[in-house]
Amino acid sequence: MSGSTSSFVGITQGNTDGSAIDAAVRRNLSDLGTNVLVKVAAVHAGDGIVGTVDVTPMVHQQTSDGTAVPHGTIYGVPYLRIQGGTCAVIVDPVAGDIGYIIISGRDQSNVVATQAPALPGSFRQHSMADCVYVGGFLNGAPAHYLQITTDGVRIVTTGKVTVQASEMDVNCDLNVTGTIKATGDVQAGSVSLESHVHGGVQSGGSKTSAPE
Repeated sequence: MSGSTSSFVGITQGNTDGSAIDAAVRRNLSDLGTNVLVKVAAVHAGDGIVGTVDVTPMVHQQTSDGTAVPHGTIYGVPYLRIQGGTCAVIVDPVAGDIGYIIISGRDQSNVVATQAPALPGSFRQHSMADCVYVGGFLNGAPAHYLQITTDGVRIVTTGKVTVQASEMDVNCDLNVTGTIKATGDVQAGSVSLESHVHGGVQSGGSKTSAPE
């Protein structure tokens, strides 16, 4: 580009036309919904089913003089759960969490309602109404967590850890600080904790010594 001639193809009238086109492009781009930070206002979790959240965008709109114009709340936004088939890691969001919304290019309401391929629900495009929530940004330190590093795996909680399984195999040296409670039998090798016996004693009212 030389002098005041615009670099747009077919535009040679000068900066005025180029600026007008630039302003039109910027105006159209501003109409596109972009991924933004949001705060969770409410959570609607199903019983074991992935639910939805109501979220409020945290970055305000503004007028030409810099006056803030807050966004309204976006309702019924599906949230992320790490899942493959019937296997999942369940950490549902809670009110006050900060995360991102990822905005779809087309109206996704029919697909959200049916969980099946469908036509767009309308002709709207790049709207905040068509988004999903991904959480875990800018939040505080957790009290319950699973930490995986090159040094090993840590499970930390201030509550109780419950394991529900048909069978559990532990192939390691087990060091426990605290009390282990079992509603069923505990077996070490071929020795049952509930039904093991001690040999070399005579029948009667006496008890064996404490274990050493």
